[in-house]
Amino acid sequence: MLSSLNSTAQRVIGFIGDWHYYTDSKYVSEKLQYDYLTDVVMAFVVPHADGTYTTDQYFEIQLGQMVKKAHSKGKKVHVSIGGYSATHNNGVLISPDPIRSLTSNVSARKMFVDSMMSMVRRYDLDGLNFDWEFPGSGDTYNLNKMLLDLKLGLINLESELNKTLELSIAVSANGYNSPAYNSTSISYVDFIYVMAFDNQGDHHSTLSFAESALDFWLNTKEAPPSKLILGVPFYSRGTTISYGAYRWFSNTDPAGFYNDEDGVKGNYNYNSRPVLEAKIAALSNRGCAGVFVWEIWEDRLDEFSLLRVLYSGIVGTQEIEKELEKVEIFPNPISNILNINLNSTFLLKKEVKYFITDITGKEIKSGLLAEANNVISITEIKTKGFYFITLKEGANQATYKLIKK
Repeated sequence: MLSSLNSTAQRVIGFIGDWHYYTDSKYVSEKLQYDYLTDVVMAFVVPHADGTYTTDQYFEIQLGQMVKKAHSKGKKVHVSIGGYSATHNNGVLISPDPIRSLTSNVSARKMFVDSMMSMVRRYDLDGLNFDWEFPGSGDTYNLNKMLLDLKLGLINLESELNKTLELSIAVSANGYNSPAYNSTSISYVDFIYVMAFDNQGDHHSTLSFAESALDFWLNTKEAPPSKLILGVPFYSRGTTISYGAYRWFSNTDPAGFYNDEDGVKGNYNYNSRPVLEAKIAALSNRGCAGVFVWEIWEDRLDEFSLLRVLYSGIVGTQEIEKELEKVEIFPNPISNILNINLNSTFLLKKEVKYFITDITGKEIKSGLLAEANNVISITEIKTKGFYFITLKEGANQATYKLIKK
């Protein structure tokens, strides 16, 4: 007798810059919070006008580690193509724009797409993200050709890799940098990552800015809500406000920064837990697909983690339900001792309770599961017959049948 939910699973997608290897070479392999993500994206593959590309010297080392760890936990891995630095040098647009030159050259475009398909195959990736910052109104035709070539390349690999491969785009939050995208662009991609941060003003990523960004893509660009992924930052930025990673500036008062009502504290404007929860409600009310984070390295790794807020609010309920249904309970038939193995680091961070009842529903014993491997005395059960043990985390539960012989 197992319970289940009917709601559609949502996405929590985390970007990680390859340059963090120089600060912490073990972050991807040992510290990245895969349990609180559905997807992780390694940034960046930098494309060049002639169809070649470059990556950091440690990019593929980290990518291999990421795929191994993420796939073992049932998570997806993508790489992002482009990024701000691919088209800008010290804040100045490179002329000519290398991605514009690439997309407008048929042979260069083919060379680049073939290289990306080789990377997908080599690392068993789950998709590609195309992040051109930013195409102009005259780029629509060549942009769409690039997106179509990438999508067809991924489709052709699906039977070989035996899975669906996804193509996404990272786009501006408003119309100023979005004229190149049209209904054709939108039809070629599976997801649209809306970069609702770095807005002008002291608070660069407010709730109202996020709502206006989603509404622009929903109403003006007529994108299906099922394709929209809202971007949220894990850093502070503003015209007169200090830039900083949440993991650093929150150290002076972790609980205070985490719980601050509007994400304006000290000399920092950022997304606190209440702000993120309000954004989750906004995207959920619009039927959107989830969030992406720029970037997960900037998060804390303790109980004040912002990533955990997103995961719990968007997909945590479904994930908890699935994890509860995988708990090992033995022996069965039961004797005087019952072993309950949670087998999930995710559940260990939750408050999981157990309730043992007889067939009439009368409670015989209950308690809290505090360890990975819990050993519970059940000498109270003396009569032969059927019993039930229910595991609960909040409103989520799974029930197992027990037999006493």
